[in-house]
Amino acid sequence: MDKLQILQQFPFFRGGSPAFREEMLASGSIAELPPKAFFFREGDEVRQFALVGSGRIRVFKSAESGREITLYHVGPGECCLLNISCLTSGSRIPATAQAETALTAFLVPGETFRDWLGRNPELRTYVFDLLANQLSMVMALVEEVAFRRMDRRLAEYLLAEGATAPGSGGAVHATHEQIAVELGSAREVVSRLLKEFERMGAVVLHRGRIDLADAALLKGVAQGG
Repeated sequence: MDKLQILQQFPFFRGGSPAFREEMLASGSIAELPPKAFFFREGDEVRQFALVGSGRIRVFKSAESGREITLYHVGPGECCLLNISCLTSGSRIPATAQAETALTAFLVPGETFRDWLGRNPELRTYVFDLLANQLSMVMALVEEVAFRRMDRRLAEYLLAEGATAPGSGGAVHATHEQIAVELGSAREVVSRLLKEFERMGAVVLHRGRIDLADAALLKGVAQGG
């Protein structure tokens, strides 16, 4: 994937002037990360602005106990909320970002991004929309963790992952530990709830895979039924 292929995924590039598009192409570089590589770690100083061309980044927060909770994911045609926030504020990054899959991204120096932000209305609109949308997502996560029962959150997660995973056939390919990390819970809690779902006939558990046997039952749990 080259620079142009990455940038064409972003509306501020497509809608920018010919001069701005040429400037973007000339200013950035391509970075490739293997799965599990860290894009940044909590406490790092952020020096570059990244636009994801392919692959997916997981942004998460860790506790001293080792427990983790996923804040959000960044996929193709997207950029990271915290990356932008720290570049504009000069603060250190308050979370960790790790490549879940092989990743290709377009990088520009932070000072270049700040200059573009001041000069380009399309980029400013994109950034403000991103801040609003991802802030809403994070607030929804806080509400879920604080107020929603874990059985409902787990049922909703299984339904969403089973529906979106390519070629899954109504299955979620993840370990109990991986699901616990995604939901900010303990593996023992997730395992206990999954066994209860299996007893109900909603899922069938395998090693590293969960088959969705009855989506209607899971929907009932997710809705508090």
